[in-house]
Amino acid sequence: MAVVRFIRALIVLHRAFGSLPMRARLHVLIRFLTAPLLRVADEVPRGARVLDIGAGHGVFAVLAEHARVFSVEPDVRKMRAGLIIGYDDCIRGTFDVVTIIDVLYKIPADQWDSLLARIATRLRDGGLLIIKEQDPTARLKNSWNRAQEWLVSLAGLTLGESFSYETPRDFIARLERAGFTNVTAKRIDRFYPHPHVVYRAQRSAAGR
Repeated sequence: MAVVRFIRALIVLHRAFGSLPMRARLHVLIRFLTAPLLRVADEVPRGARVLDIGAGHGVFAVLAEHARVFSVEPDVRKMRAGLIIGYDDCIRGTFDVVTIIDVLYKIPADQWDSLLARIATRLRDGGLLIIKEQDPTARLKNSWNRAQEWLVSLAGLTLGESFSYETPRDFIARLERAGFTNVTAKRIDRFYPHPHVVYRAQRSAAGR
């Protein structure tokens, strides 16, 4: 079943991105093959209204077919139909879910708290924040991850030059300080070369 789903996802991605230039298509393929985006998509409730911040080419939105995803990306080179060019404040309204997938590490850590505060205002009461990052405590896998990200940055495929990582324990504490509840962290890197971890946190139903 997992193999069938994987193959189907490749077909869906080909249909969505097949008309892009070769460099962009290769980037999309590598992104899919090296990141467990289907496992992240499984964390999103069916029918949810989702804001995906730092969406890249919008691969996650294509794979999360069971939700309504609004993709925001500041890199104009990745503009395509359905992708909103800008930062997290360029779209209004509240959402059931906000996703941030492999974005925080490119933002200096001293800016994380202000970003989390803004995100809290974009979530409905009881809304879900999903963040996918790397676990720096997994030394071997994280060394490979840093090497790959250095190459990607060198090639100019992503914006930002920071490499900011925080241990799951410290990041859970950060989310709790930001007012989020029911915070959990789960490794989802089985069969992947990078130490992928997904965080889930809820905006308090009583508000902040």
